[in-house]
Amino acid sequence: MTTTHPRGNMVAFHFRHAILLVVFFVMSIARNVQYVYNKLCLRIFSMTYYPNKSPQIIRDDVSKLGKLPKRISCIVSLRSDDDENGGCDGVMGDVAELAAWCLSAGVPSLTVYEYNGCVKSCVAELQNAVTKNLRAYFGLQTPSFTIKVPHTNEVVSTEANSGDADLEIAVLLRVDGKPTIVELARTIGELTASKELLPDDITVKLIDGELTELVGPEPDLLICFGPVLDLQDYPPWHLRLTEMYWEPDNNSVNYAVFIRALKKFAQSRVNLGK
Repeated sequence: MTTTHPRGNMVAFHFRHAILLVVFFVMSIARNVQYVYNKLCLRIFSMTYYPNKSPQIIRDDVSKLGKLPKRISCIVSLRSDDDENGGCDGVMGDVAELAAWCLSAGVPSLTVYEYNGCVKSCVAELQNAVTKNLRAYFGLQTPSFTIKVPHTNEVVSTEANSGDADLEIAVLLRVDGKPTIVELARTIGELTASKELLPDDITVKLIDGELTELVGPEPDLLICFGPVLDLQDYPPWHLRLTEMYWEPDNNSVNYAVFIRALKKFAQSRVNLGK
């Protein structure tokens, strides 16, 4: 019988422990260096790309791009009330800025996704925040816009006919994602069971049409304004052909990330499979 000396076991244990500590410290140092580098790049980008409440500056930034998205979707996060620009007012401020950037760039559709849905019950306040910010950008010639909340079917518009607005803003929340798909599947099942819908009628085209009616069309570009690429249960059906963009270690809605996302989209190429 072979016996293992206790001292040998302790030496091996401490050796492996030391190796793990070295790996941990090396990775920690590397991550801190990467974090500082990313933050420095973001700071430089923010100084390079600064709209200064001027639509003309934004138009100049996008004028050389080969193409622009027709529909942009942005994931924003509800920050703590104690943070700068936190709470629901902070989210409304972010939406107001995104609206001004889209109008200046010539993008007619903006979808804002916020997991908690904090603004769904204060659409009037959101309309006021967007209007106030657009006046800061455009003066008295404020472009028209429409705000839609698909989940509650609420629509407010600065135009008598919402279809004539310069910008359409849609506000999505978590329930517009997987819960909506589940509810649609349940409804289709009930219609099929009651013979109101034939099994052969259930097609991808039908589902796509229903989800587009319930949630809205698929965006061309999705911008995640967070430190990691976290979709936060964004409606999965609406991300099949969407170009996605995010900046590592970014934690705010800022113009530098927005314009860099547009530049990446201009260089992208969508290949549709058969």
